[in-house]
Amino acid sequence: MQILPKPPIARLLLPALVSALLLCATIPARAQGGPNLGAPQVGETILNRDVEVRVSPDEASRVVMMLPRGKTVAAFGTPRRTAWTQIGLGGRDVGYVPSDSLDSIFIARTVASRAAVVGRQRWTFPDGTLRGTHVLAGDASGTEIKDGKKRETKLERGAVLGLLDLQGGKARMTSDTIASITLPPDRLLPIIGVHDYDFAGSGPPRTFYAARVGEFLTPVEAENGWTGFVAAAGPQYAPYAHFVYPEIGRDGMAFALAFGPLDRTGVNNVCVALAQRMLDCWIVEVESF
Repeated sequence: MQILPKPPIARLLLPALVSALLLCATIPARAQGGPNLGAPQVGETILNRDVEVRVSPDEASRVVMMLPRGKTVAAFGTPRRTAWTQIGLGGRDVGYVPSDSLDSIFIARTVASRAAVVGRQRWTFPDGTLRGTHVLAGDASGTEIKDGKKRETKLERGAVLGLLDLQGGKARMTSDTIASITLPPDRLLPIIGVHDYDFAGSGPPRTFYAARVGEFLTPVEAENGWTGFVAAAGPQYAPYAHFVYPEIGRDGMAFALAFGPLDRTGVNNVCVALAQRMLDCWIVEVESF
């Protein structure tokens, strides 16, 4: 397996493996299906939507935290004559959520986010430095700043761009030909690595999957998080390629930690197996450009 060298700005994301699209491994997990799918239970569960956790089983009670869809939580039980379930994180009680917001860990997962791998020549300059952090998912127009003036500029799907910052809910991007252009974040896919394939001919599938297992404030924290994840989840995950990449969210930018590549069945099985150990897992669909 070949890994790109780490130039100064490569700390924004982990260079992926040249062979990333060749491997479609799966990890055995308990059979899909099972009792009480979609119903609250005692034990490991996942949230089927973003929820407010309340201090008591009452809509009017104080909100203690917000938890995202797909978060793994422990269900401690549902008080009689209520539609609320007490949940916990890390072995401690954190409050109550609506019972219908909890699903069995064996339910089929949906894709939570998307990412990209990009051809090596399009992603790196000859000296090995990175061209950008994101790729444009489809044709789009944005406001470009050139010579101190604003103008509307059209970009084609697959354009490789680097994230400068976030302003007013928009992403300010740059490239080797554009100093600054503002685009909607939902049009951008984070780049998790590179490939060397010519998709005009025969080759591996253009789409694979990764399991996102954490979110961190800095790329260094995310990189260190891989060691902690393997220690908690088990050594069977160590051989996988792991990816650290920028993720634009509602609260700004964070750095995601994921691993793969996996096929669709394999990534679902991985998430189920991790949930049984009370570890979070979200499915990332990775497209090749």
